[in-house]
Amino acid sequence: MPRNGSRGQERDDAARGTCTAVIGSMTQAMRAQSILAEAAIRAVVVKVSSAKNTGGCAYGVDLPCTQMSNAKTVLSHSGIKVREYLQG
Repeated sequence: MPRNGSRGQERDDAARGTCTAVIGSMTQAMRAQSILAEAAIRAVVVKVSSAKNTGGCAYGVDLPCTQMSNAKTVLSHSGIKVREYLQG
């Protein structure tokens, strides 16, 4: 069955899982989202609850786990400090 544009990609990403880069402030998370978009990595800004990360409430970006390695490189080179990466 042929894929319908990005919908097929969204289903593939959902099947592989979503990972989160915990960043901290809303402003930095939005900046990270923009930088990742420039690198063709889809990311969505999310609020991360204190139960999921070690530093209390924070903001981060959800992205496909298949892009985690690329995202780490892109964010590191752009000066975005990531508190931690959460899988699934």
